[in-house]
Parts: sequence; C-alpha cells; structure tokens
Amino acid sequence: MRLSLVGCGYVGQAIAQQLQGRTDLELTVTTTSEERRDELGAIADQVLVISADDPDGLLAALDGRDAAIFCLGPKGNRQVDADGYRRTFNDSFRCLEQLLPQLPALQQIIYTGSCSIYGDAGGGWVDESTCAQPRDEHGAVLLEAERQLLAMASHQRRVCILRLGALYGPQRQFEQRFARLAGSTQSGRGERFTNWVHRDDAASAAIAAFDGQWQGVVNVVDDAPVPLAELLNASLSQAGLEPITWQPASEPGKPGLNRRISNRLLKTRGFELNHPRIALLSGDGAPQREPASTARPTSPQQ
Repeated sequence: MRLSLVGCGYVGQAIAQQLQGRTDLELTVTTTSEERRDELGAIADQVLVISADDPDGLLAALDGRDAAIFCLGPKGNRQVDADGYRRTFNDSFRCLEQLLPQLPALQQIIYTGSCSIYGDAGGGWVDESTCAQPRDEHGAVLLEAERQLLAMASHQRRVCILRLGALYGPQRQFEQRFARLAGSTQSGRGERFTNWVHRDDAASAAIAAFDGQWQGVVNVVDDAPVPLAELLNASLSQAGLEPITWQPASEPGKPGLNRRISNRLLKTRGFELNHPRIALLSGDGAPQREPASTARPTSPQQ
C-alpha cells in the first residue's frame, strides 16, 4: 500500500510517527519547508517539498499512490485571513480535482477538517447530520473544502472527512496557552461548551479511517465537552496561577458558539480514544456526557 500524507504539521507529523514500523506501507510525506526535509526523512520513506496548490508538486506526491491523507494548514503560527485559507484549502482541492484523471490508483482520500463549521446550538448536542452553519469566512472556506472533496467520491474512490475538535497535546498544553489570562476579568459567565480532541487521538483516527476505509463525515472529539470557565480556571489552577473573574456583561454582546459535539459515530466505527476527556479536569463536576435519549442517531456511512 502506498500512502501520501499531504501536509506534515502538528497532526500530520503525529500520523507519520504513529505509522512508523508499518512494513505493509510505503509512506510519502509533503512539507512546504525545505528545512524540515531531514527531520521528516526519519519518519517517512520519501519527503517532497511542495505546495498542495501546485499541480506539478501535487501530482508528484500522489502519482501511483493508493491513498492520501490531507492535513493542510496555513504556514506558520500567525492568524491567516480568509484569502489565505482559500489558497490553502480551496485552491489545493481544486488542483486535486483537476489531477484526478491522472491518478487512477488513488482509491481513498481522507481530510482532517474542523468542527468549526457547526453553528450555535444553545448548548445542545450536534452530530454529523446537523446542518453546518459557519459563523465566519474561515468556516465558510472549510465547509466549501468539504464539499469539494465529497464531490470527488465515486464507486472507485472513497472520501472521508474527519471534523476535528480544538486540538491540544504536546507543545499545546492548556497551562501555557491560557497563562496570559491569569487574574483577568472576562465578560460573561464562561458557560458555553468547548469541544476538544488530543492531537494523538486525531492522528489515530486518521489512521483508523485509512485502515477501515471509512467514508463520509465523522466528528473526532473527546467524550466530554467542557464549559469554558471550568477549562480555563482548571488550567490556571494547574499552573499555580490566579483564576479568572467572570463579570456578566451589562449589555448583551456577540455570543460565543455554544454546542456539544457528539462523537457517537466515531465510536460506532470501533474507535477508542486514548484521551476520552481532558486529564487536568477533576472527576467532580465533570461535564455531562451525551445522553443516549437526546443525541440524534447517526448511521455509519460505509
């Protein structure tokens, strides 16, 4: 089996690391940075320095491959505007579509997308059957990227979209991420739910989708959506920092997205999370898990 991993950043590199030792697999990875060639060469059979929106580069990465996992993301850590997102996602998948006639061996496409395409649910549960309602241009770009890929599915080619929750893990620990908020006063009550997944679980889910030949859309989140205030103050407490003071706003502002994202379909695929809930949260007062009677049932799309 010949697999290409297009994009080898935070999640992509974790996928490549987890695939090490697979004697049944020939792995090609891509990066946009020449400086990473040696680093990635230690965990892949071939490293290509390309941009996914370049036809020649993408063809080189996919020619003769049986499957591809796309883990795209804007280059660098700075905030990228919507046009940057379009170049990264929409332009790359437009390029992929144009190349498909030259890629007869490509039988499987997996894409690590984002749960950010869901709209507000007032704290209720959402699943893969929930209508996507992106709140900003970035989310609209990601939803369009999904539509582009799903349109490429055929009886010869499987397409799977993995909608990831917010990522945490090595180099993205909560304590460092939220330290700047220590002792601050924030408007509201911090009651809205946030949805997370550990990077290593996201990588494992991509490999499970590859091995299991998944199709369709699957949410990849942990078991326990957590209220924002609980997560922030637990993180600050873990770091020995002052908690946040929540101050209800005198005037209603723009509310944050408040939804609990179901991973029921992920579980029906037989996938087990190594990090089912955020470890720094105590067992007391843990966020409520999805009640079987209220979440919409979703059938596997295999």
